[in-house]
Amino acid sequence: MTDLADAPAAAAQTTVQMTESGPWPTEASAALYERAQQSITDGTSRATLLRKGHPIYVDHGEGAWVTDVDGNRYLDCNNNFASIVVGHADPVIAAAVGARMARGTAFSLPNDAEIELAELLCGRVESFDLIRFCNSGTEAVMGALKAARAYTGRPNVIKVEGAYHGTYDHAEASQSPDPTNWGDAGAPSTVPYAVGTPASVEDEVGIISFNDAEGARAAIRRGGDRLAAVLLDVMPNRVGMPAIEPEFIAAIRETTREVGALFVLDEVISFRLGYGGAQTKLGIDPDITSLAKIIGGGFPVGAIAGRRGPMETFTRVAGDRAKVPSSGTFAANPITMTAGHAAMTQLDPAAFARLDAIGEAIRSGLRSLFEAADLKWQVTGAGSLFRVHPHTRTIRNYRDSHLSSDEATEVTHFGLRMQAHGVYFIAESLGCLNLATTDDDVEHFLAAAHASLPSP
Repeated sequence: MTDLADAPAAAAQTTVQMTESGPWPTEASAALYERAQQSITDGTSRATLLRKGHPIYVDHGEGAWVTDVDGNRYLDCNNNFASIVVGHADPVIAAAVGARMARGTAFSLPNDAEIELAELLCGRVESFDLIRFCNSGTEAVMGALKAARAYTGRPNVIKVEGAYHGTYDHAEASQSPDPTNWGDAGAPSTVPYAVGTPASVEDEVGIISFNDAEGARAAIRRGGDRLAAVLLDVMPNRVGMPAIEPEFIAAIRETTREVGALFVLDEVISFRLGYGGAQTKLGIDPDITSLAKIIGGGFPVGAIAGRRGPMETFTRVAGDRAKVPSSGTFAANPITMTAGHAAMTQLDPAAFARLDAIGEAIRSGLRSLFEAADLKWQVTGAGSLFRVHPHTRTIRNYRDSHLSSDEATEVTHFGLRMQAHGVYFIAESLGCLNLATTDDDVEHFLAAAHASLPSP
């Protein structure tokens, strides 16, 4: 990355991003953003990447690093929102995709690459009797909930307060509530997220608090014969990435069976926690699982996997349409399937052990830095995932991790200072690492963190 001392002070207003650590040149990014605003709503379709002033535009990535259009290099601690797991521009994936592209990119007919990825995934996870591919995590969650409704003949679902599951109305309910609208902790309110969300969502989606076993049991029993499914992410990043309590998992699994509802597990992100995903690591037995991100090898992907009964709602019977018709122009296209297979075959148990070690080195290193600086901060997470919190409250659920305005400002400034020291974070200081991360990269991260911490 360009040395901060070399940044041209005279260009600070238009070509330089500022942080408490100083400026770094972003002239080319600024110019691209100005140009983009003439043809793209909000200047970028990836609006979540917008920082103060303008976003940073990437030129290329290699291994654990990305380089922007101004030549600044950053250790990538976002990895396209956890979808890059082997590393940027991985040569194995590139070679496999290049060979496949020479044979065509997409067809209306099926291809063998879909079968190979399906066999690999079903062979790894005991609950995957059948799988069906789509194009994103949002589609995977939406399809899983539709399958649950079709299989049970029931309309309603329950999800965790604060958990993100994509942009489907029912899945994003209470994704970002606050003290003004979240209601009682024991029975949280259902809060629509997007403007224009149908009022019916409030009647069709129940909300529970993460790690509240008794609250979950009560809500599921209240749902009774109208409840189709409970949707759960075992390490929801917007909830703060707290450790999930076994009693909470047991309450959902036991009580859904009691009332005849399905247990839908969102492993869009948590599938990177182990060879068979979080469910194998934690001993969870879901009925349906939603997948995406790492199973696509860096290409758009989604999948719904699960037990034969619920999954057969996607199957045509005697030529008639399925209970849940499911298709997509680019679903199971050979490029994505090939890239996914090339990525997943590299992720053997040793690779996951390495990801665990990298993540723990970051988390333990941060804890040591916080302690040495007498800073009342903490870090949560597991595997290759971590999140920094500017407080020491015990975190069991969304409300525990919800930041005050001052805390949110602290986290934002920390992320900007880290960026100025060559580490890319998203605003919430949520981190995600890939397999190409070296021990030297970990040292770079911790040195940047040391330089970026605020005074206690």
